[in-house]
Amino acid sequence: MVRSKLLILTFLFLFFGAMPVFAGEAPTLLTPSNNSTVTSSRLGWQTPSYSLYSSNPYRIQVDDDPFFSTLNKDYYTNNTYYTPTLSFGTWNWRAKAKDASGVWSEWSNIWSFVLTNSTPSPSPIQSQSPTPIPSSTSTIVQSTSSFTISNVPSQINSDQSFNVSVNLSLPSNPNTNFYLKGAFKKTDSSNYFGFTKVSESWVKNGSSYSDQYLITTDSSGNWSGNLEIRPDPDDSGFTGSDDYLFKVGRYISSGSGPTWSNESTITITATENSDQDSTSTSTSDTPFSTTNPSTPSVKTTINTSIQPKNYDKIIYHIASVAAATASATPSAIEVKNQRQTNPFLWIGLIFIFAGVGLLGYIYIKYNAKIHFPFGK
Repeated sequence: MVRSKLLILTFLFLFFGAMPVFAGEAPTLLTPSNNSTVTSSRLGWQTPSYSLYSSNPYRIQVDDDPFFSTLNKDYYTNNTYYTPTLSFGTWNWRAKAKDASGVWSEWSNIWSFVLTNSTPSPSPIQSQSPTPIPSSTSTIVQSTSSFTISNVPSQINSDQSFNVSVNLSLPSNPNTNFYLKGAFKKTDSSNYFGFTKVSESWVKNGSSYSDQYLITTDSSGNWSGNLEIRPDPDDSGFTGSDDYLFKVGRYISSGSGPTWSNESTITITATENSDQDSTSTSTSDTPFSTTNPSTPSVKTTINTSIQPKNYDKIIYHIASVAAATASATPSAIEVKNQRQTNPFLWIGLIFIFAGVGLLGYIYIKYNAKIHFPFGK
């Protein structure tokens, strides 16, 4: 009787102890609302009720295909928001979360939105009533100039880029070349910093005016378009997570300037991998990449590059230190169509088979009267 109870308890322990662990529910998408039309690509979702993994527990995918066949963005983050750099048009996105045991949830519902440019049209040339002049009559035309920016995000990471819409109306300067650059600064400082993207390269704010973004006004002196900008966390003007003023500067072809646009306030959050090159370089908007803290003697160099369709991919190079090499281990990398396997399931199955075999052996030995040469 004691032996039978022991066998039953062993079987119950093996069976219920090997029950698989299921992931929690997917994150709830918040903004932008489904099928909405917006002027900002900022995405937001709700924190799940269960405990999350310690590093980058959220995975966000964005694509113009509702089946996510091309994956324009595949992004991991600790935050509950993400502002990808996207062109105007219709986009689809979804999210999943990883629980404290490292198991991913299912994907959330797929939401879509239309990203548009809400930049106002250039101010028209205003005409005044004819003013009589001795011996002749003419119309005096007053030209109105403007230089404005819009679609500026309220918050970004220190290694994140964004698109700003620029509207230039200079009726007295038709078919004229200008150079544009984006710039950040503290309210009480005159130290400007930042990068402007020019022909797939990042140009520092302090570089020559002729290296900045070249534009040409039309026959009416107007120009409208987008600039891609990001902070320069290595510049002395960046003092860490804080509010900064952002504006766009304009130079004429001879180098005179800059003439500044209107200002916007942006909250910049410093990230751990704010080590950016202080020279012109290419980058992607994947913010997370760290080295293993347990190996301080190994220096890992991380270079980022623009890939086709702006895929957020990181190329990790290998550095040699003291005749030894070590591979960079990123905490946030892109993995497509990854499935998580729960190791406890396999361990449980092994115990179940072992328990069933043990029960069969004991039953045959004590009830079937079969002699086993290795038993007593």
